This record gives sequence, structure tokens and C-alpha cells, in this order.
Amino acid sequence: MRVAGSEGSRQSDAVARACASTVLHARSPRNAIRLVIPAMLMVLLGACQSTEPIRTDVAFETSPWQFGRTTGTRIETEHYEIFTTLEDRVLIEALPGFVEGCYQHYRSLVPPVRQPAARMQVYLFATRGQWEAFTRQFTGPRAATFLKVRNGGYSEQGVSVIEYVAHQVTFPLFAHEGFHQYLHHHVSSEVPAWLNEGLAVECAGQRWGLKGLKEFDAWYNPARRNALSAALVSDRLHTLPKLLRTHAGRVIDGSSQSVATYYAQLWALVLFLREGEGGRYRPGFERLLTELGQPGIEQRITVDPEVVRAGPGWLGEALFRHYISDDLPRVEAEYVAFMRARFLGGR
Repeated sequence: MRVAGSEGSRQSDAVARACASTVLHARSPRNAIRLVIPAMLMVLLGACQSTEPIRTDVAFETSPWQFGRTTGTRIETEHYEIFTTLEDRVLIEALPGFVEGCYQHYRSLVPPVRQPAARMQVYLFATRGQWEAFTRQFTGPRAATFLKVRNGGYSEQGVSVIEYVAHQVTFPLFAHEGFHQYLHHHVSSEVPAWLNEGLAVECAGQRWGLKGLKEFDAWYNPARRNALSAALVSDRLHTLPKLLRTHAGRVIDGSSQSVATYYAQLWALVLFLREGEGGRYRPGFERLLTELGQPGIEQRITVDPEVVRAGPGWLGEALFRHYISDDLPRVEAEYVAFMRARFLGGR
């Protein structure tokens, strides 16, 4: 989840300094150990054949980190700085390979247009209480909104904050929030929510083996598939115009069913734009991903004044109309037919 309008131009190092007086005391002792190990995890997401993981050799450094009265671990990789209160050494040593594997996948989805000056920061907490305490301090007056997040995960000001729940929950969530973080630092902080969330949900589709992460599989997302099937059967889909204009910050105040349907539909929308209608929309979609972070994109596209006058979220709809199609009723009919064919067997 990325809450729209929350990131702006503030950088993660400024946030870290603001919080440093109580919880962000990272230590770098002289005996910090540099390690190069295989990224190894147990089977997390069901029975899969064991193959080589995406990243096998990842260099990283570890050092103690203090969060309140809890001594945790700081992990530094090529692109990330991870702060965690986890105690399981297998999990801790698996994190570097996982995050760097995610990073390579993100780059394959949306090409970077800039390089951040510092490593991206991730906070992974072992308990809900620790996650809530950090969230209250980190997000200040907006904490009430973030504390509504189920299973504890969000990206704010370019920082990912995750609550460890269980392997099969936490690692897809980690990859989801990490994608928001990647866009913020490497592409743009103003990516429309339908695209930002749709691609992030896609990143949660992962297949694991005994040696770790085998591959990202956009179609492998049982929770989203189930939510989408239920919404189709009960005829409670969000309309395409609503999907293009709204964002997670608005949706999260709704029912749990509405929230689940929102994320599932955005996942299906990304799949549709790549594979629906014989690939008709794929060229435009890929061009959008390539040009997404280029400066002044909103000035370079053709925008109907009526779209702007319709209110907030106009850029998300305008980009869709420019790169995909201006005929929203037709696309919506094809999109719904695609979902019914793929997730309900055409019913």
C-alpha cells in the first residue's frame, strides 16, 4: 500500500534523522562481518520443484541496531539498508538475497530513470506492537490511517515498513511494498495508483523452492484470485473509471471486501493489458512503463479538459486514455470478459 500524496519531496534520510532520537540508532561496530551466502529459505508458498533461486550470491554486512529496548540487526546490501527485530538467523540471512532479487525484478518491469544517492531503507518488525510503535512515530498525525493496514505493511516517504506475520504473508507483502519504494526512488513518486498498485500486486506472485525464490509469476496469486472470483460471482466489481481515478488511501476506509476487490481488480487489469484481446493493448502499456518517469509526462500527453474537470485522479485516467485507449466503455467490457474467462471459466 502506498498512500497517495504522502511522499512528495522528503527523503528517507531526513525521516531517519527526525526519528533518530528514539528508535533509529544504527550501530556500525568495527567487527561488522561481511558475508556472501546463498539466499536460502524454506518452502513458503506451497509445493514447488526445487531449482536455483533468482539470486544465489549476495554480499551484505550486518551490525547491531537498537529499537527502543530491543536489540535488532542492521543489514546493508548493494541497494538496501534493512533494519529488523527478527531473531531467526535463517530469515535474517535470507533477506539480502530476497530484496536484491526483488530489485532486479522491479527493474525488468519499469526501467529506472535515476539512481538514488543512498540505499533504500526497509524496517521489518517481529511483532505487531513494534510495528505500531514505529508507525506512530514515523507517520505522526497520519498514523491512524496506516494503523488500519491489515497484516502491517506500507511504503511512506520512500521507506518500507513491514510487520512479520508468516512467511507466506510477509514475503509477498515485502515485495509489494518494495515496488512502491523502487518507483519512488528510481522512477517517480507520482505514479498513478492504478498502475502503482497493479504492478505491486503482480510482484507478490512468487514461486519458491527449497533453495529460495525461484521466480516471479504474475499469475500466481491465490488470495487475489479468490477475491476476484468472489467479486465476479456477486457482481460487485469497481468500475474501470473508478479504478483509474481512486487510490488506496480512499479505498482502505471501505469494507474489507471492497479493499480486497480493489487490489484484485488492479492485478487483473495489469494482466489484461499485457495479455487480453490477443495482446492489443500490450504495446501501449509497455510504452507507458518505459516513459513513466520521464519529466513532464503530463504536459506531453493529450488530455481532454473534461477529464481534468472531473476531479481528483485525472492523471491516472488521462494516461490510460493516451497510452491504452480513449474508449473506456469498450475496454471495460473487454476487461470484464477477460476476468470472467480467466477466473470463472467464462461464466
